[in-house]
Amino acid sequence: RAHGSRMPDQGYEFFEHTADTGLIARGTTLAELFVHAAQGMVEILVEHSEVDPRAQRVVALRAASVEALLHAWLSELLTWFDVERFVPSHYELGTVTETQLDGRVSGDRFDASRHASGVEVKGITRHQFSVEHTPTHWQARIIFDV
Repeated sequence: RAHGSRMPDQGYEFFEHTADTGLIARGTTLAELFVHAAQGMVEILVEHSEVDPRAQRVVALRAASVEALLHAWLSELLTWFDVERFVPSHYELGTVTETQLDGRVSGDRFDASRHASGVEVKGITRHQFSVEHTPTHWQARIIFDV
């Protein structure tokens, strides 16, 4: 499906990629980048559905690099959605460094009567996956296999 043009200051935008959906996420901090990347992925899954924070999950991830950590973060959230139909909506990230992420994610189980069914995401590809730090912000390029 075609994604609408992004809202100003939303923190992420989509780009076209054959048979996949690409996402560029930005944040002034690493934590903000991770939240915006997650919000972008959730939009693909459930479009613009309102998701109440009815349940909470703790997340603690470690990785060798910032790219590996972002990939692990998105993969973890996608697994929650695939296995338990858990849709994240609120993110309280405590520690976020280039190799460590700790926090809590709130959300709700997917309910077709309340949530739109978006595009199925099969995975997060490593193709052209990147995280860059500029003097003003962090930026990630992510391609989802849909």
